[in-house]
Amino acid sequence: MDRQRSLAEGGAMTGDLVPAGQTVRVIPSEIGPVVPAVDIADNIGYNRSTITNTITKNERLFKGFTIFKALPTGGGTQQFLCLNSVGTDRLLLLIKPAKDREELCERVERFKAKAFGLLAKVLPGPGVPPVLDVELIQARRIAELTGGNLAAFQKIALEKCGVGDYAPALQVPALVHGETGWYNITQLVAMCNDPLLNPERLNWYLANNPKDPERRPFQYRDENHLWRLTPLGAEHGKEYWYTAPSQHQEIRIAWRESVLYASGLRRSISTDQAALPAKAGS
Repeated sequence: MDRQRSLAEGGAMTGDLVPAGQTVRVIPSEIGPVVPAVDIADNIGYNRSTITNTITKNERLFKGFTIFKALPTGGGTQQFLCLNSVGTDRLLLLIKPAKDREELCERVERFKAKAFGLLAKVLPGPGVPPVLDVELIQARRIAELTGGNLAAFQKIALEKCGVGDYAPALQVPALVHGETGWYNITQLVAMCNDPLLNPERLNWYLANNPKDPERRPFQYRDENHLWRLTPLGAEHGKEYWYTAPSQHQEIRIAWRESVLYASGLRRSISTDQAALPAKAGS
């Protein structure tokens, strides 16, 4: 590799590869865990001024994904331009060469794993209390990487930030493990706006819906009288363990809104469908 040539096609970027592998500082902030831009440069072996100039010259591209943080240095505290995970991805896309630069690409991937992977432990600095949104972001990241129970990690985050009283709300089945876009059967009924529909009727409708003769039910009742997903239902829902306040556990189903359309309870309006004419005198 020619280390003295521009690393970006067309000469848009200039920066020479230098020895890489420095320390990465992962810092909690209002926009989630962030890494100083200079640490990114040092770890991928890229020119520091090139990195910071790229960010400042593309202000709109990095808006909301960068922040200045005061960090200790040998000469005292200094303000550092930092990027969160999204900002880092955008920066690496800008500086990553289009072809024939395998070494830099490998350094980029190693840096991303080091900075935002499982081993990147976000710890507040001395005297800085944990920030709730930062801890919740970290809880989700660890749960995704380990396959662990997100609600359990979120409970730890809440307790760490002194708001453990909210932890019981994590057991409410309206959301599955804190994920938005999932609904229980009562919420689906409310979305249908049908005064004759109730949760029991909807459950049996999903169990007997004749959409597909071979796999038509979206759910069925098992030997314990619990609703379980069929293969068709698994396309629109997922099962999860619900723990009641009494600590009793049972399997429940959370649904995507798509099951209402798949089952025929709601219909999408075609974009080319003509509007109904207004009634006379209206």
